Amino acid sequence: MVNTSKEHQLTENIGTGRSPGPVPLPLLQCNPISGNLGEAKRFFDTLNVPILVVDNEHTVLSVNRMAESLFGRKDDELAGRNWLDTLVHESSRELLKHAFHNLLSGDTVLSEPPCSKMAVKDIPEMIISWNITSLKGDNGSPSGFILAGTDITSQKSAELGAVREKEKLLAFLRSATYAVIFSDRSGMITFWNKMATALFGYEESEILGEPLTLIMPRRYRKAHEGWDQIISIGNSPVMGRLFEASGLRKDGSEFPLEIAVTTTRLNGEVFHTAFLNDISKRKMKERLTTISKNKYRMIFQKSPLGIFHFNEKGVITQCNEKFVKIVGAAHENVISTIINFNMLDSFRDESMVRCIKQVLSGIPARYEDDFVSPFSDKIVPIKAEFSPVISDEGKLMGGVCVVEDFTERKAAEKALNKYAEDLAKANTELKSLDRMKDEFLSNLRHELKTPLIPIRGYSELMFEGALGELNERQKDAMEKVMLSSERLKRLIDSLLYVSITEGGNVDYTFVPLRVTEVIESAICDRSPELVSKGHTIETDFSPNIPLIEGDLEYLTDVFVNIIDNAIKFTRAKGHIRISAAFEDGCVHVRISDNGIGISEANMPKIFSRFYQADGSSTRKYGGNGLGLYICKKIVEAHKGSIRLESVENKGTTVHVYLPGLTVPICSCE
Repeated sequence: MVNTSKEHQLTENIGTGRSPGPVPLPLLQCNPISGNLGEAKRFFDTLNVPILVVDNEHTVLSVNRMAESLFGRKDDELAGRNWLDTLVHESSRELLKHAFHNLLSGDTVLSEPPCSKMAVKDIPEMIISWNITSLKGDNGSPSGFILAGTDITSQKSAELGAVREKEKLLAFLRSATYAVIFSDRSGMITFWNKMATALFGYEESEILGEPLTLIMPRRYRKAHEGWDQIISIGNSPVMGRLFEASGLRKDGSEFPLEIAVTTTRLNGEVFHTAFLNDISKRKMKERLTTISKNKYRMIFQKSPLGIFHFNEKGVITQCNEKFVKIVGAAHENVISTIINFNMLDSFRDESMVRCIKQVLSGIPARYEDDFVSPFSDKIVPIKAEFSPVISDEGKLMGGVCVVEDFTERKAAEKALNKYAEDLAKANTELKSLDRMKDEFLSNLRHELKTPLIPIRGYSELMFEGALGELNERQKDAMEKVMLSSERLKRLIDSLLYVSITEGGNVDYTFVPLRVTEVIESAICDRSPELVSKGHTIETDFSPNIPLIEGDLEYLTDVFVNIIDNAIKFTRAKGHIRISAAFEDGCVHVRISDNGIGISEANMPKIFSRFYQADGSSTRKYGGNGLGLYICKKIVEAHKGSIRLESVENKGTTVHVYLPGLTVPICSCE
């Protein structure tokens, strides 16, 4: 049985607001642990708060209807189970265990009802405040507990929201782009953000609790005395408005500030907040603006161009000295003749009036013509640029005009036009001469090559015995005639090609070609020289070489020149190797020999026109120094490239790269 004091304690603990209301004593005449549990449950079911009856091991003995409804578990589901493990979120279990431990240790009253987060599926954030009553058995030892709960989820949520809002506000103020400082009514600093540290140099830890006068220049400190009385009555001259002052940094330097001060009363206490912004840049800008205005005045007066201002009615309000000179007005009569002159009413030039009206409608205008000055009847060619002047509020304030006197320029243009006409005439004559030169070179090439054809033809016939058998000495002489005629033909072709190239008039005929066939034709052309010097020649052509687009005659000349050099600069019974392959979208041709090679000093000049490694009159090898120059020009005209590798006394390799026309093709096609 529960004694009277315990009954009274239970009714007090289950009071209105935190737990159930006062309970009639006759209904608690049994201990829910050792007495009639059913009678106690019927009583608890009438209460509008959740009630749990548990033993010392936290095993549920009974729950009332309100607990069943709130936690979504029936009495028979919870009975016999540990309520901490079943209903309480793991984050709150240790707190409750500690509270029960204190009660079991003899503390009859807890300093504050413990709260716990409940592990309820439908309400994951439910928080319950527990009033705990310890029950004792017949022998006076603890026998269990009655738990009366109050749902404080909304209250905690509101408190947490308020804390979060405060934290958000403080976080915002700490990271604000302007300095924020709080102080109490006595002027002691209570809040200091990062920008305040950046402005004044004091860290938050060393400035909090210090007086505001610490960041004020000495001349302001007297005015700050009695600050608490000033702000308490609200008559401060700075309160509620934006003003400028100077701040004092930690290093003792001053700087201009823009400050706004507000006052707040909270729970009878008066606080004020200062929002501060460094206006050093703005002050510097204002100073620069003043300097700029002075410079503008100087430029306006000393400008080499005429400048005048006019208002929205077309009346001239200001002009510089150059404009006075351009219009030919007398300096002593500027105010009477130019200033206050109404251009719309007095200008005789309709084009000029039209420009002024256009500017006064807000559109820029331009005038360029011979201008008849109304101030002196002077006629002067001018170019005038008109621009509207718009205020910051968007109001048209008139216009400004910049005037250039181009008398000298006009004379120069006239002279230049005459020169251009003379130049065009000379250019026409030059083109005519250029055409004559091309025709002459074309005819010359024809006339020079025409007699060589029968010379070579008859020489070959005689050499082959078609016109009668020749003895060895005669055949040898005819062979020399054939070689000399071929050399003469190549010399003529080279000189004419160089001449045509300089004029940019080379006419290429591009057709699809097989590089291997062009190379074989060049080898055949040089076969007499190969046989004469006893050279061996080796070819290695890849089977997947695509077609190229080229001029058959000029590409043949390229490979003939390169092979001829290999023959000429390789000692008797030498070896020449020619290979071709398709690499990275290009046909790569290599022509290598084991001849005398080229010195490193001569390599940079090898493709120069008329260059020879041995240019003396006693040189051993013939030639005109045009072969490689012509090869480079022809290859580049085919959008390819050529380069040369050489080691003196070991040999030379010439690399020719020509872009492929199609995808690689099989040699069997």
